[in-house]
Amino acid sequence: MSEGDAMVDAELVLKFQGGEESAFETLVRKYMKDAYSFCLRLTHDAQEAEELSQMGFVNAYRALRGFRGESSFKSWLYRIFINQHRDRIRRTRRAEARLVVVRAEAERRQAMPLEESSMHATELEGVVKIKIEGLPDRQREVLTLHLYQGLDYREIAAALECTYDDVKMNLSLARKRLKEELKGYL
Repeated sequence: MSEGDAMVDAELVLKFQGGEESAFETLVRKYMKDAYSFCLRLTHDAQEAEELSQMGFVNAYRALRGFRGESSFKSWLYRIFINQHRDRIRRTRRAEARLVVVRAEAERRQAMPLEESSMHATELEGVVKIKIEGLPDRQREVLTLHLYQGLDYREIAAALECTYDDVKMNLSLARKRLKEELKGYL
């Protein structure tokens, strides 16, 4: 995100905090598509992603008056989506059962001889998604925010409320693990 975008966001936040409701609508329009996309990558379910992104904006609206600007609005917003997603996982634990099935399928495919496992691009994309789902939570979150949402290390650190070095380490570990697990497919 450019410095200009951050300044525009900061101005919109101040306008909203000053009572101008339309400023929040502008922020929603600006981030709605990216927010949904991010939530979809977290949940892998269109309906859940829709609910998660909508509730994230509702929670952002409720909390925005208390926003102190210690991070960018964008990082703050992504932190809300991440926290909601974490809460949802804790409550439902449905994702764990789905992950067991996905891992079994990935292992079955990996056990196939290389000639039999030659895949089309869409199949390879599916395997990559499976492998990303199998990453530890923090590595998956860092990788998703960086790769798919385009956040830099500092924005990710702010969104996840961790250090810059923690982001670098988790991104490196995620890349290394994916590279190792995808050897037979590439």
